[in-house]
Amino acid sequence: MLRFRFQSRLEMALLLAVFLAARELLAGGSGLNTMVVINRNSSNSCELGSYFCERRQVPPDNVVYIDWTGGNISWGGGDFQTNLIAPLLAAVSARGLSNQIDYVVLSMDIPFRTLNGPVINSTTAALFYGLKNWVDTLNRYAGSEAVFRRALPASAAGYSFLTCMITSDSLANAKRLVDQGVASDATFPPQPVVLAKSSDPLRNIRYYAFDNAVFNTRLRGNYLIVRTNSDSAPGQTALLGYETGLSNFSVSPGTFVPGAMADSLTSFGGIIFGPNGQTSLLEFINAGASGSYGTVTEPNTDAQKFPDPQVYFYQARGFNLAECYYQSIRVPYQGLIVAEPLAAPFQQPASGNWTGINSNSVLSGSPQLSLEFNAADSGHPLRQIDLFVDGKFLRTLTQLAPAGGNVMSLNLPGNPLTYLVPANATLDSIATDLAALVNASSPTITASAYGDRVALKSTASRRISPPTALRLSRTNSPGNQPPTNSSATYLAGSTAGTAGSLTTFLSASRNVFMVSPAFGIKTCNLSGTAQIGDWLQIVVTKIDGTQISLSVTNQFSANTLWTMAAQLVALINSSSALQAADGVDAELQVQTYLSYLNIRARSPGLNAAALQVQMAGSATLMLNPRTATKLNDNLSDLQPRNHLYVTAGVTNLGVSFPLNTTNLADGFHQLTAVAYEGSNVRTQTRLMLPVRVQNSSLSATLNLLDLPASAPVQGNYHLQIEANTNTISAITLFSTGGAVGSVSNQPAVTFTVNASILGVGLHPFYALVTTPSGLQYRTATQWIRFTH
Repeated sequence: MLRFRFQSRLEMALLLAVFLAARELLAGGSGLNTMVVINRNSSNSCELGSYFCERRQVPPDNVVYIDWTGGNISWGGGDFQTNLIAPLLAAVSARGLSNQIDYVVLSMDIPFRTLNGPVINSTTAALFYGLKNWVDTLNRYAGSEAVFRRALPASAAGYSFLTCMITSDSLANAKRLVDQGVASDATFPPQPVVLAKSSDPLRNIRYYAFDNAVFNTRLRGNYLIVRTNSDSAPGQTALLGYETGLSNFSVSPGTFVPGAMADSLTSFGGIIFGPNGQTSLLEFINAGASGSYGTVTEPNTDAQKFPDPQVYFYQARGFNLAECYYQSIRVPYQGLIVAEPLAAPFQQPASGNWTGINSNSVLSGSPQLSLEFNAADSGHPLRQIDLFVDGKFLRTLTQLAPAGGNVMSLNLPGNPLTYLVPANATLDSIATDLAALVNASSPTITASAYGDRVALKSTASRRISPPTALRLSRTNSPGNQPPTNSSATYLAGSTAGTAGSLTTFLSASRNVFMVSPAFGIKTCNLSGTAQIGDWLQIVVTKIDGTQISLSVTNQFSANTLWTMAAQLVALINSSSALQAADGVDAELQVQTYLSYLNIRARSPGLNAAALQVQMAGSATLMLNPRTATKLNDNLSDLQPRNHLYVTAGVTNLGVSFPLNTTNLADGFHQLTAVAYEGSNVRTQTRLMLPVRVQNSSLSATLNLLDLPASAPVQGNYHLQIEANTNTISAITLFSTGGAVGSVSNQPAVTFTVNASILGVGLHPFYALVTTPSGLQYRTATQWIRFTH
């Protein structure tokens, strides 16, 4: 049985530091911020958990073992609390990780749904924002584009974790899921995401949100989304994502490239094990997706309970899969996320190196250490560097806030604006202020803030170009001013202003507003009972004033209003007067007792949507609209659009700092410096440096008596620890998940380790030796791979 206890004065000091640290210890997402939960009673869970830890460099203290024997489908709320929440929170607190862990990975053979009285929750959602009973189910993190810890979802339980389950119908497939996630990082896949409007009217309801995601990702310029009317992924190969709505379907192996997210809106896609008459999300996982989603109980026809297509825009920004999913689902309590959470195909990590020190250098006293990071480009400045020791946060080495006095400039059409960054501003507060400034000053442009992004939309019907003006450069030079020899246009920029340096930047997706790729739509409602002689008419008024009138008359008693509407649709789609770019096409949908006639412009953008349609018909039929109306039901998607992004930091971020090694145990340690990108994406870049501390004569050795570097998991092995002095108060042996044994008042000890407790995989072993006076020595870590 693994036992957890404070390892040293260092761990106790770290725990205190964590609770006293400023809230700016905010994770961008890596193994340092991830807790892995392993079911000790499942060899597959043990092996998969170890595999994930190895691939994502998860520190051994970031693993917690639970003991669960009740199967992998369901457990009650009490079992969830006792067997998962209690040990997880206890481990996070006792190990000083409370302000470090943002992600939780559940390693297969853990129940995927939790019975909370009469309400069924998914286990991943219950760890995300607590067990829900129909009330207070809104996820306040959704749509925020904020740093997770600044936009926590509602959770009466007091905990919130970006939780994913890694599992499949076989261990091999679950490992492949991990591989697909890890392989995706920073690859910028050129393959498309397909948004499919299926033939199932009850399940294709997300198609109304397709255009928003397509528009936003086109503004990013680094991502490809296509929409289609289809019940299968075209070609079924090399897709970055797929979103559909069907109860039963098949997806071929190899359909998805690393980093892909794919799901179907259906009732029971989250029932991954046990009886299920519908296709589960594992179909996508086994076809190569790095993440998928499905509900574990009947969600009814509620799009808020499923990922919005905007999930792909979040990925295009650089957020990882866990962040993308939880930002895209407004009501996730019934939804299961199976994913490799840290996969981030569009992240842009920095580079860097430690300077003036070599690996395994011997340190004593308070040596001065130095390191430097270089941003991927000027659009991804670096803002903060944290120092971790042996996987635990020690302190923030440097942090650049938005500089009070920097000036943000907006060159909107006919309305140039400036904004002075106030003291103590954040990226989010600056974006909010800029949105308010635009809304108060620009009659033809509206602005909305989403975290560190400002979405701009124009009510003007034509392409917007800003007036010729100087382009503001983005350098880190103090007192930066626009160049005087440029005639290029700009939409957004920044200067140092009254501040001593420029550390706050404003950039636009492009220098002109983008014309919408969406097609204008007007939904016409039809209801009533068709009688012989009833008639139905549509009048289309083109932008040039030309009118086209088409009508049908019911001549058979067996016909219904649906029949008449279908005949009218056929007339619209075959009319030569409506086939050109200035015309329309039509489709018919039926839901319950209403028929919906969707009239769509044949050309994209706000201009093309300015033509008008009008319904007419027998007085007994209920029709809307009966007056001429533009095709702008989707006005928000039709308006020209641009995005502004607020960032902070510099392109070259270095720091020199003293490391007080007297607060560390003598012996072997790993220093990890982490730099964070200066946006809310906060992509991490890690620099690791093994060192040896020696401030006293205390030392110890760890000898593997009968344990080779690779050994069968079914076996007991012996590890000997021997100190160089007889005055020893405790010797503790550590491995994955914490302490595996401890003795008191012995200068030497041989521990017996049952490898099956840890499971197949790569595991560390090190010992901590403590004297009565409080001196400590940490032995070098030795890694052993247990095999079948």
